[in-house]
Amino acid sequence: MNTRLVGIVIFICVASMLSVNAYATDKPHKKMTLAEKGEQARIESAELEQTQLQKARDAANATAEREQKVLAKQEANDWEAQQLEKAQTQSEQRLTREQKYLQQAQEAAAQTRKIPKETSDPAQSE
Repeated sequence: MNTRLVGIVIFICVASMLSVNAYATDKPHKKMTLAEKGEQARIESAELEQTQLQKARDAANATAEREQKVLAKQEANDWEAQQLEKAQTQSEQRLTREQKYLQQAQEAAAQTRKIPKETSDPAQSE
C-alpha cells in the first residue's frame, strides 16, 4: 500500500511538471513589429551603455584608489630618504668638526711654546 501511494505521488508530480511545461510552450508569442523591435533594441542598447559606463566609472575609481595608495607609499619612502640624507649630512658635519679639531691640535703641537722651559724643576728648588 505504501509503495502504491508513493507511486501515485510521483506520478502526480511528474504529470504536473509536464502540464506546466506544456502550458508554457503553448503560449502564443506575440510577433513584434519592426518599430517595436527597433525600440526594444534602443532600450537594450541604452541599458548596455549605462552598465558599461558604470563599469568604466568603477574601474576609474579603483585605479584612482590604487594611485593614492602608491603615492602615499612613495611619500613614506620620501620621508625615509629625507631622514637618511639628514643623518648622512650630520655624520659628514661631525667628521668635518673632528678633522678641524685634529688639525688645530696638530697646529698647536707644532707651535713653539711661549712659556719658557725652566731648566730646573720647581719642585726640587723648594
